Amino acid sequence: MPPLKRFGQHFLIDTRVRDQLIQLAELTRDDTVLEVGPGLGFLTPIIAAKAGHVIAIEKDRTLATYLRRKFSNYKNLTVMEADALKTRIPDNAKIVSSPPYNISSKLVLLILDSRFALAALLLQKEFVDRLTAPSGSRDYGRLTVMLQSKGEAKFVEKIPRSAFYPKPRVDSALVTITPAQEPTFADRALFEDMVRMLFTQRRRKLKGVLTRYLKSHFPNQSERILQRAQVPEKRVFETTLQEFVTLSDEIAGFLMESSTEGDPSAN
Repeated sequence: MPPLKRFGQHFLIDTRVRDQLIQLAELTRDDTVLEVGPGLGFLTPIIAAKAGHVIAIEKDRTLATYLRRKFSNYKNLTVMEADALKTRIPDNAKIVSSPPYNISSKLVLLILDSRFALAALLLQKEFVDRLTAPSGSRDYGRLTVMLQSKGEAKFVEKIPRSAFYPKPRVDSALVTITPAQEPTFADRALFEDMVRMLFTQRRRKLKGVLTRYLKSHFPNQSERILQRAQVPEKRVFETTLQEFVTLSDEIAGFLMESSTEGDPSAN
């Protein structure tokens, strides 16, 4: 069954990598596991032998039909023909997958927005570098900050291209993601919007980019916010999660005060 380019299909064929990926999830019979993009089912039976319930989500209709036939005797396995990005992740589920790389970013954000227990994933190495990057590094960006605000990613091992069929043009890596205690936000939506805009100019000075953001979003209040805010003397990509949280909280606090005091410019 040939892989389909439109679905970004590269099937894992290395048993050592498969076994290590599954071992990272520390599966028990109490676990519900979500497998995104099971392909030909290389991971699926091993996961099903260890977990209580496995939900395999396959977008390719031909593959979904094939998987249902191949694993028809597995009572704890459900094969869903669906778009994983439009599927709700069950509470306390573990995600164990070698998903198509073209959905990596959206999939990770979907996982972080759920009440997941753990994710063990095989992804493009360049993408994993972004997930695990420290502030000030070349790979540190908006995705890193969003992940750090909800979880913790750990790089496990670089995986060669020869572990897949057909061979991808890029190297891969194993990574685990676990939930983390979220910071207390005065306004989470404002934090996400601010970080999204600031990283469009990641190498510029934070104060300059923040000034432009405030003038475009809060034109009548930007000067007063900047007078009160403690803005680190850094470039955007050097700014830590906690510094972004502090900045967004200061802005949200000022807007709340202005609204309470009946400041017409707060609207």
